[in-house]
Amino acid sequence: QETPDLNKRNKRAAPMVTSHRWPKTQPIAFIFNSDIDEATRKTIRLATSKIAEKSCLSFQEDATAGSQLQFHRGGGCWSYIGNAVSGKQLISIDSGCGTIGIVSHEVSHALGLDHTQNRKDRDAYVTVSLGNVEVKKQHNFEKLTEEQNDNFGVPYDFGSDMHYGAYDFSTNGQVVLVAKDADYVNTMGQRNYLTFNDYRMLNVLYNCSESCPTQPACQNGGYPNPKDCNACVCSDFYKGANCETPRTTLPIEETGKTIYHQDYDAALYTSGNNNNWEMFGRDAVKIVRAPEGKKIRVTIDKIYAAYGQLSCFVGCPYVGVEFADTAAGDLTTMGKIFCCKKDQGYSFVSQSNVIGYKAYASPGMPLDIEVTYSVV
Repeated sequence: QETPDLNKRNKRAAPMVTSHRWPKTQPIAFIFNSDIDEATRKTIRLATSKIAEKSCLSFQEDATAGSQLQFHRGGGCWSYIGNAVSGKQLISIDSGCGTIGIVSHEVSHALGLDHTQNRKDRDAYVTVSLGNVEVKKQHNFEKLTEEQNDNFGVPYDFGSDMHYGAYDFSTNGQVVLVAKDADYVNTMGQRNYLTFNDYRMLNVLYNCSESCPTQPACQNGGYPNPKDCNACVCSDFYKGANCETPRTTLPIEETGKTIYHQDYDAALYTSGNNNNWEMFGRDAVKIVRAPEGKKIRVTIDKIYAAYGQLSCFVGCPYVGVEFADTAAGDLTTMGKIFCCKKDQGYSFVSQSNVIGYKAYASPGMPLDIEVTYSVV
C-alpha cells in the first residue's frame, strides 16, 4: 500500500501535463541512497528497464547529472508526480515497497502518471466512500479537474498498476472504493505489473511516436510501437503489425459452448519465471464472440485451485480467470477476475457481443476452470 500522506502532487501545475515531462532525448538519471539494499536496487533496475523497453524513455545510473531521481528509504512508498523538483527528486522505496509492481507504480508517478481512481471520469466507474477514510488522508482520493487531467483517450482501467484497491486507506475495515460494476472488486489494486494501458498512457504522454515519419494504423486499441515505426503494440488478444488479427476466437451461436482449462505449460512453472507475471496466462487467451447485436451469458461452472482458500485472497493474486468486458468491446483493459470456489455457479451477461478470456496461475498452483458461454 502506498503511504497516503507522502504521495506528492505538484499543485502548481496539473499532473500529466507536458510541461512536467522528463526529457526523452537523453536518459533519465537515477541514483541510490546507501540505505537501498542490493535486492531493491535490482528490482528498481528491472522496473526502469521494462519501462524503457516499452516506451521512448531511457534510464541511466548517473550521480553527476543535474536532474536525477534519487531512490531512498523515506518512510513508506511515495513519489512526486512528474518532473516536479529541480536537482535530486526523491522516490521512497522503503521496506515492503520493493516489488516490481510497487516500484513501477512509484516510477510511473515520477514520470507523470496520477492515480487512476482520481481521473476526472472516475465517477462513471467507482464511488468513493470518504467516510471510511481518515480526514487527513482523504486528499488521496481527490478527483482531478478538467484542467488537471488529460487521459489522451486511454480508457479507465480498473486493473491499472496506478489504481487503488477497494480497501486501501480504510480506517475501519470498510470498503473505500466501490466499483459501479461489483465484478471488478478483485481487479482494483493489483501491484504485479504495469498494464497494457499503463504503458500506452506513458507512450501518449511522451508522444513517443512523433519521431516516426508515418504512423501505423493501429487497430483494436493498439498504439504505435516506440521501437518500430512500422508496427503497433497490441493487447494480449490481438496480433499482427496493426493489431488486426484476433488470437484464438471462439464464435458462438444460439447453443452454449464450453471451455475447459486445466494447468499450464510446464515452461511457465520454472523457478526463474516466478516473478514474471507477464508470462502467466499467455497460453489461455481467447476471444469469445457472439453475433452482432447479441450479448453473451457467462457462467462459471467450475473453479478450483490447489491449496484451498489461498486462491481466494482479495485481488486473486495467485490464480484466477479474467473476463475483459466493456460496452465498447474494448479488450485492452483488465477484466473481471474470479478465483474462489464460492464463484462456482456465478453468471453474468456481457456488455457487448465480445468477451476476452484469460486464465492465469502462479508457478506450482494448478488451476481447473470450466466456463459455459451462451448467446442472449
